[in-house]
Amino acid sequence: MRLRLMWLVACGIALAGAGETRAQTWPTKPIRIVTPFPAGGQLDVVVRLLAEKMSPVLGQPIVVDNRTGADGNIGAEAVARSAPDGYTWLATTVPFATQISLNPSALRYHPVKDFQAVAKMGTSSFVLVVPVDIPVKSVKEFVAYAKANRGKLSYGGTSVGSVTHLSTEMFKRATGIEMEMIPYAGIPPALTDLVTGRTQFMSLGLVAALPQIKAGKLRPLAVLDDARHPLLPDVLTIVDEGYADLVVGTWFGLFVPAQTPKDIVARINAEVMKAMQLPEVLDKYKSIGVEPVKAHDADAFARQFDAEIVRWGKVVVDAKIKTE
Repeated sequence: MRLRLMWLVACGIALAGAGETRAQTWPTKPIRIVTPFPAGGQLDVVVRLLAEKMSPVLGQPIVVDNRTGADGNIGAEAVARSAPDGYTWLATTVPFATQISLNPSALRYHPVKDFQAVAKMGTSSFVLVVPVDIPVKSVKEFVAYAKANRGKLSYGGTSVGSVTHLSTEMFKRATGIEMEMIPYAGIPPALTDLVTGRTQFMSLGLVAALPQIKAGKLRPLAVLDDARHPLLPDVLTIVDEGYADLVVGTWFGLFVPAQTPKDIVARINAEVMKAMQLPEVLDKYKSIGVEPVKAHDADAFARQFDAEIVRWGKVVVDAKIKTE
């Protein structure tokens, strides 16, 4: 028995040593980060910024590959099928957590079983806005206005399962109002119709909304956060308005294929945490409306991601949302 115990201890030490050696020697070739959304958005800027800072530290080129389509599923599927060796990463956002509830039978991957969460790279706030011609200045006034005009209001939505879509459905259920979603192929055309009054409401990323707010074309009703945003310090939060359960926003996360060695996952996480604290990264984050996150390990992000799947899944079920 004593000899067996000594053998097991020795094996454990050997395996730990092998992991440390692997993490120290990795990477030995270029790394690819797949982003399943178009270039130029907040996620793309965040990923390219961190890749630029991490590449010299890791000693290898980091290539960003924008593989778009199917609400992010094409890029995610490509990463799920790649080798779990630490050389292919997925940088994604909220739809990665909603697709499993919206249309599970169509997915060719599972966001938890086929992936390992690595790190959250930042967050971005949302704001409820209306055209300035709508005679309301607060959430309470808008709810009263919507109930007085039942069946007459609509809101701009982008893809099914986006934060814009699901946060509005949450707002409708919490307040008891009715609005029809008008689908748009992206934020720009949705903004055009909102500003001109063809639609009457939108839950919108703060960065996209801010130019129109500053131009006096949109009126902010509340920031979907629990603290006032420095870019809109005079606008109340949704918590101030009495709806603590409606705090939502966009997060930007990094994932690798399941079975990627834990020591490599930990190394990637550590380098992301370091890069996010660089002054030039923090300055860039601020300029594009991205908030940095507190240092955390991969397991902590995995727990947050699991909670996101549960939360948005409940919204999908409660609102009876179905994809075509």
